[in-house]
Amino acid sequence: MPKGGARNNSGRKPTPLAEKLAKGNPGKRPLKKVEFAKTTYDPTKPPRYLEMLAKKHGDFLVSPLEIYEEAMEYLEPSGCLHLIPKTLIREYVMANFYAVQAHYELSTSSNVGIDNKGAVVITGFAKFMQDQQKQVLFIWDKIWDIVSRNSERVLDNPEHELLSLILGGRVRNKTGG
Repeated sequence: MPKGGARNNSGRKPTPLAEKLAKGNPGKRPLKKVEFAKTTYDPTKPPRYLEMLAKKHGDFLVSPLEIYEEAMEYLEPSGCLHLIPKTLIREYVMANFYAVQAHYELSTSSNVGIDNKGAVVITGFAKFMQDQQKQVLFIWDKIWDIVSRNSERVLDNPEHELLSLILGGRVRNKTGG
C-alpha cells in the first residue's frame, strides 16, 4: 500500500457548481462551466439499436427504451444533458438492461454450486450479475460527476442514496438548518 505522495483520486473532491452558486460563489473567482459547440445531437431521442433491442425482447421485465427514458427524465432538469457523451448514456442503458436481465435469470436458477473438489462456489452467472451491477454504478458515477460539476440546480444522486442504504443498512438523519 502506498504511504505518501500524490495518488489518483486522493484529496478533497471538488464542490459541485450548484452548491457554489447557492453559497454566492464564496471564492469570488469565476466559476468553471464546460461549454461545447452546439451540435445536432438530441439526447432525448433514443438510438435506433435500443428500439430494435426492445422489439427483440418484447415483453421482458424492463425495456432498454424504458431505462433510457427514465435516465433522460431524471437528467434533463439538470441542464447538463448536452454535456454527457451519448456513448456514456448508451453504455449505462445497456449495462443496466443486462443487469436486470441477469438478475431475473439468476432468480430462476441456482446461485451457488459444488465444484469437483466438493467446495461450494458461486456460479459464473452470479459473478456476471455482480460485475454488471458494478459496471452500472461505475458508469453512473461518471455521468453523475459531469452533472454535479456543471449543473446549476441542486440534485440528489438516487444511486448514492440506494447504495448507502444497502451498505449501511440505515439512512443518515438529515438535520434541519
